[in-house]
Amino acid sequence: MNGHRGCGWGHRCGGRVPADPGGGPRPFALPGDPERFRRARPFDLTHLRLDIALQVSARSVSAVAELTFSRRDPDARVLLLDAVAFELESVTLAAGDVPLPFAYDGEALQVTLGALSSGVVRVRYRVRPRRGLYFLAPDADAPTRPEQVWSQCQDEDARYWFPCHDSPDMRMTTELLVTAPSGWTVLSNGTLIERTRRSADAELWHWQQTTAHPSYLVTLVAGTFSELDATRDPSLPVRFYVDPGREAEGWRSLGRTADMIEHFSALTGVPYPWSKYDQVAVHDFTFGGMENTSVSTLTERCLLDERAALDATADDLVAHELAHQWFGDLVTCHDWSEAWLNEGFATFFEHLDVERKDGRDAYLYNLKQHADAYFGEDDARYRRPVVCATWGAPIDLFDRHLYEKGGWVLHMLRSELGDPVFWAGVKEYLTRHRGRSVETRDLQRAMEDASGRSLGGFFKQWILQAGHPELELDARFDAEAPMLHVTLRQTQAVDAVTPSFALPVTVSVMHASGEEQRHSLVLDDRSRTFALPCEAAPRWVSVDPDGALLAKVTSSVPAAMLREALAGDPRALVRWRAAASLARHDDELSVAALERALRDDAFWGVSAEAARALGELKGRSAWEALSRSIDHANPKVRRAVARALGEFRTDAAAALLVGKLKAGDASWLVESELAKAAGRTRRATAYDALVGALARESWRDVVRIGAVEGLGALRDARAIPLLLALTAPSVGASTRRAAVGALAELGDERREVREALEQLLEERDPHLVPEVLRALTRLRDAASVEPVSRVLRMTDDGRVRRAAREALRSLQTREGSEELRRLRDQVEALRDEVRAVRDQVAAASATRKTERPAASKRKR
Repeated sequence: MNGHRGCGWGHRCGGRVPADPGGGPRPFALPGDPERFRRARPFDLTHLRLDIALQVSARSVSAVAELTFSRRDPDARVLLLDAVAFELESVTLAAGDVPLPFAYDGEALQVTLGALSSGVVRVRYRVRPRRGLYFLAPDADAPTRPEQVWSQCQDEDARYWFPCHDSPDMRMTTELLVTAPSGWTVLSNGTLIERTRRSADAELWHWQQTTAHPSYLVTLVAGTFSELDATRDPSLPVRFYVDPGREAEGWRSLGRTADMIEHFSALTGVPYPWSKYDQVAVHDFTFGGMENTSVSTLTERCLLDERAALDATADDLVAHELAHQWFGDLVTCHDWSEAWLNEGFATFFEHLDVERKDGRDAYLYNLKQHADAYFGEDDARYRRPVVCATWGAPIDLFDRHLYEKGGWVLHMLRSELGDPVFWAGVKEYLTRHRGRSVETRDLQRAMEDASGRSLGGFFKQWILQAGHPELELDARFDAEAPMLHVTLRQTQAVDAVTPSFALPVTVSVMHASGEEQRHSLVLDDRSRTFALPCEAAPRWVSVDPDGALLAKVTSSVPAAMLREALAGDPRALVRWRAAASLARHDDELSVAALERALRDDAFWGVSAEAARALGELKGRSAWEALSRSIDHANPKVRRAVARALGEFRTDAAAALLVGKLKAGDASWLVESELAKAAGRTRRATAYDALVGALARESWRDVVRIGAVEGLGALRDARAIPLLLALTAPSVGASTRRAAVGALAELGDERREVREALEQLLEERDPHLVPEVLRALTRLRDAASVEPVSRVLRMTDDGRVRRAAREALRSLQTREGSEELRRLRDQVEALRDEVRAVRDQVAAASATRKTERPAASKRKR
C-alpha cells in the first residue's frame, strides 16, 4: 500500500510528522501495547466463493460466503472466522446445507466442526460495513461525487464485509460473484469468467482468482468507468479505469505501466506473476493506492492535468503498487511486524524506476528525499526498529521507518553486494518462497546463499535495531609526512535504543592532479583516524560519495574544498552535499559558488540544494543570488528558490514573492510554494495576496492549500475566520486538513480555535481527525484531554486511535506539567506569604527592641 510523501498521495503514516511539543522522539510503543505473536491456525481456509449483492442505496450487502477448510490441528473442533457486525441468517455445511452449531459475538464467528477434517462452510448474512467496503454517493457537501463502491482490506478490514481468517499468513483462492447496477463496471482479482444480466437493472459479474492470496488482497470495485487498454502482450492484459472524460489524464498518469512491468520482470528474473494488471482510480480512497492481487486501486488524485505534469508525477505511486505484485502479493509478510518485506521492497522499486527513467543522480536524490522524511519522523516522533513486535494496531507500523527506511536498507544491501549478486538473491528469494509467507530471515538466507557472505550483522543493525549513524568527516593534510589524516566520527547518542554502528565507509580523495583515489575504510568504533597516502594537498575530500549509507553526513573541511567539490565533482550527490555544507560559510566566495550551482548545475537537485543553502545563509548577497534566480527554467528549482526566499523576513522578500504569486506560474506547484513562502516572510503586506489566492482553482487545490499554509505561517489573526470557514465539510478534503494545520499555527491561547477544532473530532474522516488531533497537540491546551479521550473511546479506526493516543500522551504530560507548575506557583506564593509574615514579625520585633529600653528607663 502506498500513498505518498512529497507528491501527497496520502502515505499510510499520515503525511506530515509534526514535532512533538515535548521535544525529540518518544518511545514508539504506547502504554498497554502488547507484544504480538503469530495467530493460531488450527484450520486452513483454501478457497472463498463469495456471492454478494450490492444494495447501493442502503450501503449494505447481502451475501453467501462459502469457505473451503482443511484441518491442521487434529484436536481442534472450532473454526474461528473474523466477521464484524454481521446479521447472520444461517451457518451450514455446504454439502446438504446441514446446519452447523456456531457462536457469534459480533466480532468472531465460531463454527463447531466436530471431527470434520475438511469441507465447505456456508455463511449467509447481511452487513452494512463500517470499514473494508465503502459506498460513495453525491450529497450536499459533495454534489459531484460519483456513485462508487470499493474495498480496502489492508490491514485487517476484510472482516467487515466477508468472513475470513483476517491475517496475512493464510492464502486462499477466491471467486467473487457480484450483483451490481446495470451499466456499472465491476472489478476484482483474477479473470472475468462471465458477465450476465440478472434483471432489468442488475448484472452479475463473476471473477475468479486461481492462485492463492491472503484475505487483505481481495478486492471489489464497482462504478461507472472509462476503460483504457494498454496491453502489449496478449497474454497479459493491462488496463486503466478512470472517470469518463478523464481519459487523457489516465494516459498521462498511468501510461508507463507496461514499461514498468517489463523492467521489474527483468530486474527480479521473475515474470509478472498474475493473469492481468488493472489499475482503477476511485474517489475518496483512504490511501494513495492498494496493491490488490492483479488489480490496484488508486486515488483519483493521482490523475495529472497538463500543468501538474510539469513537475509532478504519478510514476512513484504506479511503481510502488506494481512492485507489490511481487513483494506482498507473490510473497507475503508472515505477519505485520515483518511488513517491511512488502513496503520496503515496493518503496525501493520506486527508486529503481527513477533510476531507469532519469538516471543515477535522480535515483540517489530520490533516496535523499526519502532519508530526510525518515529522519524527520525519527527526530520528531519516535525511533523504533524496522521489525517491531510491540504495537497497538497493525497500522501503527505503516510509517516512514517501514517505507522509507525499509527501501533504504535494500539500497544499502544492493550497494554492499553489487548488482549481479543482489539480483540473484532477489530472484532466489522470490522463487524459493513463491506463494508463501516470509520473514526477514528468509530474505537474509536467500541473500547469503546468493553471495556466500554472512549478513546477520547487516540485518541486525539495520532491521532489528533502531536508529542510524550520524557521521562527521574531518580531513587534515600533513605536508611534512606527506599524509592525509582523515577522522571519521559517529556522533549519534548511543543508548538502549540506538547502537554504535559497524560501517564500511568509502572516502574519496580528489588529488590536485585531477585523479580520484577511493579508500574503503571500516568504522567499527565511535571514532577512528586513518592515515592516507597523499603527496600534495587534495582539492577535496568526500565521505560516502556513492550514497551507500543511510546516515546523516557532515564534513568539517575548509570552505575552499567545498567550493571545489561543488564546482567540479562529477557526482551530483557530492555536489549537493557540498552545497548543504556551504550553508555554514557566510562569505562572498561561497555565496558566489552557490549561485553558480543554482543557476548552472546540470542536475536540478543540486540547484535546489544550493537554493536551500542560500536561504539558510540569509545574508544580503544570498538574497540577491536567490532573487536573480526566481525565474529559473526548471519548475522544481523555482519551487526551491521560492521556498528559500521565504526564509527572509523582509519587505523585499514579501514583495517579490507576492508579485510572482499574483503574476502566476506555468506550474501549479510553484504557485503553491510562492504562497507558502510569502506567508513565511511574516510581513503583513502578504496578507491580501494570500487571501486572494484562496479563490484560485487548481489541480487538487494545491494553490489554495499553499495560500492556507501561507496564512498559517503569516501568524496574522485576521486569517482565523477564513481558516475556520475552510474546515467546513463542503470544502475539499485536502484544503480542510491544511486549514486545520494552519489554525494550529494561529490558535495558541485562543479558546474559540480550540473549541472549533474539538468540534471537528465528531467527524469520522480518518484523514481529517488525526490532523485535528495533531493540531490540538500543538495548541498544548490540557482542556482538550477529555474531547480527545472521547475520540479514543468511540473510534475503531487504527489511524485515529494511534493519533489520539499520541495526542493524549502529549496533552497529559502537558497537563501534568501545568499542574506541577500550578503547585510550584502555589508553593512559591505560600513562601512569599511566609516571608512577608516573617518580615512583619521581624519588623515588629525590631520595633519592640527599640521601645523596650525607653520603657525600662521610664521604669527606673
